[in-house]
Parts: sequence; structure tokens; C-alpha cells
Amino acid sequence: MVRAATTGAINYAGADPTEKNWRIRHRLMLREVCRREEQNLLEHVHRHWCAFTSHGNLNEDSFGRVKTEVANVLTDLQNAIFPWNAAAKTEVKNSTIDATTQSLIDAYRTMVAKAESQDQEL
Repeated sequence: MVRAATTGAINYAGADPTEKNWRIRHRLMLREVCRREEQNLLEHVHRHWCAFTSHGNLNEDSFGRVKTEVANVLTDLQNAIFPWNAAAKTEVKNSTIDATTQSLIDAYRTMVAKAESQDQEL
């Protein structure tokens, strides 16, 4: 909350914690601030690992290990920026989503996949 206040993301002057809508907006804003911080951290980690790949004295084993770490961090970074892609890749067990909502989610994923395939064709 302090980080959100100092960055100016949230103005606590008009805060009313007893109001439900304010609490919902507040929680969404805090999640976004956390997501951006995670994204920044992962970008720095990815650049750090990419610097290792350009090192000329790596042998085949160490290069393979570094390459794997770079790919893992890049996947984490993509999941931080696009969390809906991470959910699509991992199957959620014991889901509490009702059938109607799940059908809307599936329709959206189909639409996004179709748009991506059309973009790749261009």
C-alpha cells in the first residue's frame, strides 16, 4: 500500500474502507502495482541471464543450463504480463467456475487463438 501511495497509483485522501466498491478498486489497483513490480524484476533477471549466454567461455553443458534458465525466466515474464495465457496452459483443478462462465472463457481463448494465427499468416 505504501508503494502504491508513493507512486501516486492510489490517492488515499478519499479512502473509505467501509465502502465495498472502494475496496474492490483498491484490491485491483494493488494487484496491478504488484504485477508491474514482478514484471520489472523478471525483465532484470532475464537480461541478467541473457548476459550469461553471450559469455564466450561457456562449455556445452553450462550453455545448455543457462539457455534453460533464460527460457524459464522468459516464460515467467510472459505469464506476468499475460496471466490469461498462463491459465490456459495449466489446467485448473477443482475449479469453482460455473459452466456459463467457462464457456465464455473458452470462446474468448478461441477468438484470441484465431486472431494470433491470422497475425502469424501475415
